[in-house]
Amino acid sequence: MLDQLLSGVQSQFTSSLTEQTELSSEQATGLFPVAKDAITSGITGAVAGGNVSGVLDMLKGAVGMGGSGGGGLAGLAQNMVYKSIAGNFISKATSSLGLSESLASQVSGMALPMILSKIGGAAQAHGDTDEIDQSSVMGALGLDSGGLMDKAKDMLGGGLGNLFK
Repeated sequence: MLDQLLSGVQSQFTSSLTEQTELSSEQATGLFPVAKDAITSGITGAVAGGNVSGVLDMLKGAVGMGGSGGGGLAGLAQNMVYKSIAGNFISKATSSLGLSESLASQVSGMALPMILSKIGGAAQAHGDTDEIDQSSVMGALGLDSGGLMDKAKDMLGGGLGNLFK
């Protein structure tokens, strides 16, 4: 489900980056899998580690910004889950795609809130109210009904993954 949500914003991601940065369309397209991986691993890692409240706060903050990357970015950037996601994204964008740290940070500040706003909006739509809560987030991300344990097993792999069987 998270993969579907993320794939649904790929064209907006690419067009926003090419319009607002010096990136070419090919570079922006190449950054999408990096953003997708950073967000997926950041959210599933936080949930598997018991930090659901951090994920909730992050998504509420992103939805409150409207994904604009504007003045609310400072508040979102204080969230530990977001910091982890952004750090992972910047590291991979610089090491694997050769972006400067400055450009990777600029892209992170624009693209990640936009994507997280879409995820938060899906959580709002999935819930019984307009509030983002644990149930709506877990349902929107496909992490309910045992999906979380499957994600945790995939992340941990090997011997530790057997603890979840």
